[in-house]
Amino acid sequence: MKAAIVKEIGSVEIVDVPPLEAISDYQCLCKNIFASTCSGTDRKLINNTTPWKNSYPGVLGHENIAEVIEIGAKVKNFQVGDTVLRPVYVYADEEKNGYHGLFGGFSEQGIITDYVAMEADGKTEYNPYSKYQMKVPTDWKNDPSSVMFITLKETFSWIEKLGPFYGKDVGIIGAGTVGSFYTNIAAIFCAKSLTVMDIDSSKFEKAKKIGADACIDLLKEDKPVAAFDILIDAAGIMTRIAEFVPMVKSGGTFAIYGIDSSPVFQFEAFGSGLHFAFHNSDESNPLVHETCIRLVNRGLVDLSNFHSSIMPFEEIPQAFKLLDEKKETKVVFKL
Repeated sequence: MKAAIVKEIGSVEIVDVPPLEAISDYQCLCKNIFASTCSGTDRKLINNTTPWKNSYPGVLGHENIAEVIEIGAKVKNFQVGDTVLRPVYVYADEEKNGYHGLFGGFSEQGIITDYVAMEADGKTEYNPYSKYQMKVPTDWKNDPSSVMFITLKETFSWIEKLGPFYGKDVGIIGAGTVGSFYTNIAAIFCAKSLTVMDIDSSKFEKAKKIGADACIDLLKEDKPVAAFDILIDAAGIMTRIAEFVPMVKSGGTFAIYGIDSSPVFQFEAFGSGLHFAFHNSDESNPLVHETCIRLVNRGLVDLSNFHSSIMPFEEIPQAFKLLDEKKETKVVFKL
């Protein structure tokens, strides 16, 4: 079985790994169908720049979608043929066949755990990551863009905590994949005005397609002063935060999502009434999950807007090189 492995810090390889052993009573064996890169977390894991300690060699990947092909004897909430999120070859903080879990999802096959059935039987010794392994509509297994649902849930579960957006002037720093989801969601939430800022103006056409009213090229245009009730950092500009604080209205909110490798910042106060918002995403929340499914199925969010190329699974190493060279934004892989 093939998997994407970080053997040495700084590089990814596709290698043959031992097949998964027999599943437990509460687990399902799954065949991965699609996967996608995460420019933030995956690259930090490859380069060992996460805030937590990693062990290598490890199986990379946390954005993948799969079909259940076998279920354990005590599984109650999944069945063969289900389409599911985030199976793993090896869970994070665990080791299997000599490989550690760098979220562990980039492999031809993986497992999910029915933690709900375990809890019902009084068992709690499951990996916490199991809570992200959830069902999606069965027909999504036919659409490569469906793997973008994972990023939709992550961003939606974070941004909805900042609402309401109606009547508010909203600014979003960053027009990459995450910033694009925030743009789309803020538009759905009926922001009064919606401005996207980036150093790459080639992204602005898509930003306007998914809801932006205006776009600002941060390399060519002056930053607006006291322009936004809510300003969202989707790009990780914490070391430059002083440049952006004056863009927030008195009493407004500066919401920090993008965290760079050195999350230390300092700025001089320019007045009173500024709120900083640091939130964790809550994508395992069943209400968030079902809401995001409705956003897709009702046509409010088109997941095909949020990735770049579609490549064979074997091209994962090349895809990360293209990400580093900024020739790709978010790549989907077919297995």
